[in-house]
Amino acid sequence: MKFSFILVLLYFFLFKSIVSAEVIEYLSYTPNNFEEIYHDNFKENPVRLSGELILPEGTGKFPVVVLQHGTGDNKKKWYKNLANELKKNNIGTFINDSYTNRELSGADLTLAPRVIDGLFLLNALSNHPKIDKNRIGIQGYSYGGMVAFFTAYEGLINKVGVQYAAHMPVYPGCDVVIKDMVTTSAPILMIIAENDDYAPAADCIDYGPNIGKIKIYKDAYHGFISAKKKKEFLKNTGHFNDCERGYIQDDGKWFYNGKTRNGTESEIFSEIWKECGNQGVHIGGTSKIRELLIEDTIEFFSKHLLEN
Repeated sequence: MKFSFILVLLYFFLFKSIVSAEVIEYLSYTPNNFEEIYHDNFKENPVRLSGELILPEGTGKFPVVVLQHGTGDNKKKWYKNLANELKKNNIGTFINDSYTNRELSGADLTLAPRVIDGLFLLNALSNHPKIDKNRIGIQGYSYGGMVAFFTAYEGLINKVGVQYAAHMPVYPGCDVVIKDMVTTSAPILMIIAENDDYAPAADCIDYGPNIGKIKIYKDAYHGFISAKKKKEFLKNTGHFNDCERGYIQDDGKWFYNGKTRNGTESEIFSEIWKECGNQGVHIGGTSKIRELLIEDTIEFFSKHLLEN
């Protein structure tokens, strides 16, 4: 009985050290497209969002890494596990939630508002008394991985007056980038899953070196941070692999599959889907791949948030 009681106490303190968090709210917006962002017409749909801030023990100003989910939510074990590992290395985390207060989920939330969240949460964190505003990094996954490198574009980050100190996109989509926009001086390390056919690896292998460094994870598939199998085929999951790759133009409009697009991003996606969308992708990963990402995450952010 005594032995069991000790185990319960140990579990309690371990669990507490992992999940103890402060809820931080911030004001964001839900633009319909990048045209609204480019022309500063994106503030007509304000929304209060929130996330969990997990800091190391102590009173000093800490470096923090924003963790941005993709089409999945932020409830996966991965987020708290990684937060705990970063905390051991004296780095805090902010686990963002772009869904709950919007009452949206999955692909219903398009790219433009996700990027705006990445900008305005940075603005909010920069004003927190226990955060060093000059040492905030971002890691995102899939759609969140796009946020992690879109927030490195100068023309976007200038809208909030502060910038990230380091960017780590993980298996992002690189089929849509911003045409001719330069990035900040902050380092970017893009993690690419070699066998990714949802956000195809080839796109990021081609684009990633233009804005930073890339690292390819061998035998990895999309979604490996939470995969239950080494490889799994999702026959009903859509993709745009049969489309001609594109970019966001200087006026904020999409150019994709060979032509300029007008309308909201939801309308654009629907239009492109009818032209060249298809179904059937793979996801998957192993504990070894997840351990590698934890190691690379700690190494990258320790170098750029702690040593500088």
